[in-house]
Amino acid sequence: MNKFYIPEINLRDIRNNMIDILTRFEKNYNKSISRYNIIISNNGFYKYDKDKLIKYKVIEKESKITECFLKNFTLIELNYFEKKIGEVFQIPYETDNIIIEKIKFNIGESKNYIVFEKRNNRLIDLYFLSNKKIDEKCKFFIKDVSSFIEMLNI
Repeated sequence: MNKFYIPEINLRDIRNNMIDILTRFEKNYNKSISRYNIIISNNGFYKYDKDKLIKYKVIEKESKITECFLKNFTLIELNYFEKKIGEVFQIPYETDNIIIEKIKFNIGESKNYIVFEKRNNRLIDLYFLSNKKIDEKCKFFIKDVSSFIEMLNI
């Protein structure tokens, strides 16, 4: 999945109206919730997968910026992936264990999502996911993101 941000969306405004926004989204879209236990360190992060501790690294590539994507909104496409390094049997001394809750919404059978990430019941990130790279011909992605932004009421 490709991750997209709209920098004009103010996370503070979303946090202040989080309960109302989530209620509106639940009434209009499909919802799925997932929770991840992640161990973060200086040299990567770790997740449990079927009783095995797996180490990952984030590999970043060139990102793409589309100005005037919708109205006065800019779209930033992050180009990165999580590389699975392999099973490990110990973790570094300096780590932090966090639990991330991802609340995803989509329209019907669409593969375009808006994702609210929470940690300790506090919104920490808001982004869009799509299984396709964005170009001028992605009418469905544009329509879905437009609908999500209208629902955010910003």
